[in-house]
Amino acid sequence: MACFFLVAAALPAAAQEAVFPNHGTVGLLPPPGMAEIPGVPGFEDRVARAAILIMEVPGSALEEVSKSFTPEALQSKGVTIEQKRDVTLPGGAKGVLMSGYQTMGPAALKKWIMLVGSGEQAAMVTVQFPEEASARYPDSAVDAALMSVTFRPPPTQDELLAGLPFSIQNMEGYRVVRVLGNNAVLLTKGEEKAADIASQPFFIIAAAPGDVREDDRESLAKRAISSVPGVKELKVERGGPQRIGGQPGYELIAKAVEMQSGKPVKVAQWLRFGRAGYLRMVGVAPAEGFDTSFTAMRGLRDGIEMR
Repeated sequence: MACFFLVAAALPAAAQEAVFPNHGTVGLLPPPGMAEIPGVPGFEDRVARAAILIMEVPGSALEEVSKSFTPEALQSKGVTIEQKRDVTLPGGAKGVLMSGYQTMGPAALKKWIMLVGSGEQAAMVTVQFPEEASARYPDSAVDAALMSVTFRPPPTQDELLAGLPFSIQNMEGYRVVRVLGNNAVLLTKGEEKAADIASQPFFIIAAAPGDVREDDRESLAKRAISSVPGVKELKVERGGPQRIGGQPGYELIAKAVEMQSGKPVKVAQWLRFGRAGYLRMVGVAPAEGFDTSFTAMRGLRDGIEMR
């Protein structure tokens, strides 16, 4: 058994199992002492104030992103680059690694920025911590973590949905855009490349903990619908309590305009209350043809069940 651990310790970082924070497609082997940040693609050591953050980037956009992260551009943001080198990761991805420090008032943080990509996938990985944490995280440990960065194929729709606390029985033609943390999913129905609510319907489902008292449900519903992103000038047209999936719920229907284009949209929100938490379901679609979208949204809503 002792020999096994000696052999394992001698393996290069890339040969060990990478950790993919926040269920992302970019992972690495974090230095000892760092743990995943809940709901965030990265790792941290709160005691040492050290962090590694990962931002996924489309491979086609890596060159454009790189133009904003030259040593000269970073200097204007208080980041001084002392070293810059080209890197090739064990998996074949290529990129550039820069290191230096960032001035934060009277303090300075050690900082690494790596831009790297392979085919359609790319990432920007940043590492930073105060100088006094260097004994705990020497340059060699940071370099090993960065060189262990690896990419994996995006998860399938079924894989994305399997990790959520609820299931969707009927997608009604919707597809997954993104799973948000471990309790929410954003869906859309329409063209693959379309990305705004002025042109196609979107639907978000989120599970939240907590027992909501009956006399608090209306105010919660109104506060929630006022925070729907991407819209402005929202005005509730109708709504009230109703049964949803055999449980108490609250429906609100509102009109609004899409924030960027100013085009009219409509918003449907349902809250479904259980004993230990509630589901929030929000659909947003162009005002024109909303009745058809609303029918599909209700079908989607009625097929959602807690696991």
